[in-house]
Amino acid sequence: MRLRALLENDTLGLRLLGGESELDRTVRGVMTTDLRDPSRYLSGGELVLTGLAWRREPEDSERFVRILAAAGVAGLAAGEAELGAVPEDLVLACGRHRLPLFSVVEDVAFATITEHVVRQVSGERAGDLAAVVDRHRRLMTSGPAGGGPEVALDLLRSDLDLTAWVLSPTGRRIAGPTAAGAAAEPPAA
Repeated sequence: MRLRALLENDTLGLRLLGGESELDRTVRGVMTTDLRDPSRYLSGGELVLTGLAWRREPEDSERFVRILAAAGVAGLAAGEAELGAVPEDLVLACGRHRLPLFSVVEDVAFATITEHVVRQVSGERAGDLAAVVDRHRRLMTSGPAGGGPEVALDLLRSDLDLTAWVLSPTGRRIAGPTAAGAAAEPPAA
């Protein structure tokens, strides 16, 4: 899912504080933390939720955001329950590191956001898996013994709109398009 999709759901209680140009980042998971250095638990693509308990002084924001940016997280959502409004030093640090920043209203639990993101990401992964299984089924059931290279080339043509050939090490055409309107031989290049 994309970060911008989070703003389309009013029940999540998210308000964008910065990073509008980065809202097409992909969210692959969620991590809730108040650790000063959560880097060992990050793999990239997370939406990080924090209650800001790690912040003791304004300088902490720069360090925390630098760690998140280096880990490749998708964005940061800071809860308003502990400190009220999100501190300006955090907004500025996120701006310097091009990290999208959201505030989370006090009456929305991080669990609500986590459940929403997990549901969305899981659905996308299930769709990707279904497409892979469908391609595998088509490869394995088309014609005798899976249909050979022609079936794989047909999949490339139908699913990706690519024209491809199978060539021998010497450049001789082994398989490829022969239908009317398609080049019978690969380009010379």
